[in-house]
Amino acid sequence: MPTLRPNSWFTQLLPFAGALLLAALLPGETRAAEAQDDSASFVNEALSNSQEQIGRARQALRYGHTLAVRDQAQGVLDEHGMLLYDLRALAQKEGLPAKADMTLEQESGQAQRNLSDSARFDHDYAQAQLKACREAVKAFEAMSRSDDDPTLRDFARLWLPRLYHQREIADQLLAAQTP
Repeated sequence: MPTLRPNSWFTQLLPFAGALLLAALLPGETRAAEAQDDSASFVNEALSNSQEQIGRARQALRYGHTLAVRDQAQGVLDEHGMLLYDLRALAQKEGLPAKADMTLEQESGQAQRNLSDSARFDHDYAQAQLKACREAVKAFEAMSRSDDDPTLRDFARLWLPRLYHQREIADQLLAAQTP
C-alpha cells in the first residue's frame, strides 16, 4: 500500500483546491454586495441630480427673464418633486441608504449661487438644465438595461419617458436662448 509523502503532488495542491472552492463560493456574496452598492449609488445619484435641478428651478422662478424659462422651471419642480418622492419611497422599500434633505439645501444653495450671479441667467440656466437632464437620462438608461436589480430596472424604465421629455424641453429652451 503506497503511503502519501508530505511533498506529494496531492498535498501540494490541497491549498489551491481550497482557495478555488472558496473563490467559487464567495463571488455570489460579492456580486450581491456590489449590486447593492450599485443600487444605492444609482438612487443617490438620481436624488442628487433631481435635488440640483429643483434648486436651479427655484432660482429660475425668481430670476428668470422669460416666460419660457419660468414655465420650464415649474415643470422641473413638478416632475422632479414626484421623482424625489418616488426615489425616497423606493429606497426605503429596498432598504437602500438615501441622501438626507440637508444635502438638498446645500446643493440647491450651490445651484442658486452659481446662477443668480449670472448676467445671462436664462442662457446659463438652460445650459445647466440640459446638462443635468442628459446626466439623468444616461443614468436611467444604464439602470433600465441592468439585470442586477429588477425593481430599480423597472423604476428606471417607468421614469425614462418623462426624463426624455424633460431633456427635449431643456434642449428646446437652450436653442431659444441667445447668449
